Amino acid sequence: MHNYTAVSFGSLVIVESIWWFSILAVIGGLLGLGGAPLPWISVMFLLASGVFSAWIFGGVKGDTATVAIGQAFVALIVFYFALATVSVFETWSFKIAWPVDTFGGAYGADGVVDVMFGVLSAVCLWYRAQGLVVEGGVARRLSRAFKLGTAFIAVALLFQHGVIQYDIGIAPLLLPFFGAALIGMAVARIPKSETVSQASWPLVIGISVSVILGLGAFGGVLTGRYGDIGVRGFVNIWGALVDAVLWVLRYPIEWIMTAIWNLILWLQSLSDAEEKEVERDAPGAFAEDMVNPAAERSEEVTNFAIEALRWPLSILLLLGLFFVLIFAYRRFSSRVENSSYSERESIRGEADARADMARLFKNLLPGWLRIGTKNVLWKWPENQSGISEVFLLYFDTIAHAAKLGMTYEAALTPNERVGVLGSFLPDAPVVKITSSFNDACYGLIPSSLDEISQLREELEIAVSKSKQYDYS
Repeated sequence: MHNYTAVSFGSLVIVESIWWFSILAVIGGLLGLGGAPLPWISVMFLLASGVFSAWIFGGVKGDTATVAIGQAFVALIVFYFALATVSVFETWSFKIAWPVDTFGGAYGADGVVDVMFGVLSAVCLWYRAQGLVVEGGVARRLSRAFKLGTAFIAVALLFQHGVIQYDIGIAPLLLPFFGAALIGMAVARIPKSETVSQASWPLVIGISVSVILGLGAFGGVLTGRYGDIGVRGFVNIWGALVDAVLWVLRYPIEWIMTAIWNLILWLQSLSDAEEKEVERDAPGAFAEDMVNPAAERSEEVTNFAIEALRWPLSILLLLGLFFVLIFAYRRFSSRVENSSYSERESIRGEADARADMARLFKNLLPGWLRIGTKNVLWKWPENQSGISEVFLLYFDTIAHAAKLGMTYEAALTPNERVGVLGSFLPDAPVVKITSSFNDACYGLIPSSLDEISQLREELEIAVSKSKQYDYS
């Protein structure tokens, strides 16, 4: 069986190292140090060593002090070799005797600052590496690292072009960042079982990531070879689409602005006539000299509104196109599904890899942008006699216990939740309900409808007793 966990952790280390490097590069550039104190390879080496050390020493059984001393010794060796690559005088080098050069005066004041900055960076990176091992699931960590990294890298590039104004080494890492993130998040979702259907996953992941990175590389090559000429055609097509939408919106906006200005000028003319007793047209009729100023001012306001709407409209059109593609792909995927049961979570190898990949890309969006997405707490196979009823019975048991004050913990297995349910529903057949649920969920073994009805009746009686006890 492929070691998908190792691949996921490797991707996580690469993603973390790149966005941490971008932060260090910006700080170093703002301090006038020429960029990050450590090259990206050294940053990745520190994080990888820290993760491996935490994994190895975390499983060692023995005296705590001895384990801590061993881990500190490993950290000292990693720190020493990583700091040998500290960039002094804006060059990447490997100086094994860097402590002698630092304290012997070979580096000077700027070099000492660079080394001290490197030491602080190494400490932060090692501490971060320890946290990567003890935090939650690798899939969740990869998703969070991807979102944080995208934001930090975008800000870092803005600082590079707007404030620092020289290359600090972030741009060449964009493709590795996105490639590692997409591969890692996809691999982390693969069920950890050896089945024939698993063979489709590497193909789907490879094709999807290759297409995304290939398009990015193609755009980068065109831009690097021809400047903005290579991508100008795509930009012009998109600009023409935005202009067409704005052209349609211009007429209702201009009509509204003209009506508003006509109303304002008419009210002003009434006020001026009362003060100066100037002759005016009959009420309800606009003077000829009122129309031109209103049209002129409304045109100015309309032009301003159109330009202000250009970028927001472009973003909305991009989001709309993205959701249309997601919807079309989901429709396509639904046609090739063999049964509705494959809509359940991918706990087995027969899940549809293409549908999972579509959901993966959609999950890259923040929650508030996922229109049409409903947060469903419970999922169960429908129209399966003896199985669907057991799922609903078990979920109703949890719901009754929650109403009585139980805190639902999703991380618990059904067997681990038996004691908690029993404490809130002492008279309910919790053990039998849980056993039937395990058979239905993990073994597809149905229960008889008579047995389910008997269990539900006993549950309702137990709920009534618990409520009476709770209210007394």
